[in-house]
Amino acid sequence: MKRKTALRRLQRALSYEFADQRLLEEALRHRSAAHERGVPSFERLEFLGDAALSHAVAALLFVRRPEADEGELTRARASLVRETSLAHIAERLDLPGALELGGGLDGAEPGAAVLADALEAVFGALLIDGGWRPFKAAVGRVFAPLLDSLDEAQLAFEEPKSTLQELAQRRGLPLPAYRQLEVRGPAHRQVFVFEVELGGRVLGRGEGSSKKAAQQAAARDALASPDVPGAGMPVR
Repeated sequence: MKRKTALRRLQRALSYEFADQRLLEEALRHRSAAHERGVPSFERLEFLGDAALSHAVAALLFVRRPEADEGELTRARASLVRETSLAHIAERLDLPGALELGGGLDGAEPGAAVLADALEAVFGALLIDGGWRPFKAAVGRVFAPLLDSLDEAQLAFEEPKSTLQELAQRRGLPLPAYRQLEVRGPAHRQVFVFEVELGGRVLGRGEGSSKKAAQQAAARDALASPDVPGAGMPVR
């Protein structure tokens, strides 16, 4: 009963009611629960939602920012669909209470990576259940607050890996190399640790709830280093 209430609350937050409730339940089923029950997890729907969200947010930005060039649009999209942004949206929609976790994870607080993946899966399920028009409308409603609060100055550093690579290329340096140092924590709250090497020197180290997030953090750390030619940037 508690989960059914959470599912209803999530649909109200999305302003969309699923015709196929089983599809929504699958979108909120972590692999730990899926393994125990022998049913599908949200991973396939996550794949679809990831691609569809990227497209829909790009279209939204294209219309809302007619003066922005390709680079500005790319950075804005990266900011809106990055893991931390998606996790914050998931929390705002009360998605954590609707998640189905298995075994010892039940009742645990899910990490940002799990919340972001589940939100992508919910949008993938919404696309299948309702089609493109309701999907696009839901994306517009959900992402509007983030779009309105984008920090123009910070957008230049939303993709630190790309920024570091471009800087290396301009300086005639080899491309940055990323190395995983360790993985900590349980499966639903893993923390990855990476370092980045440039020109034979380790110049940055970062942590994140996914490999990509940790690599971005390492690149951000390197860009703030005075040892990187042209860096020492105010990257947050």
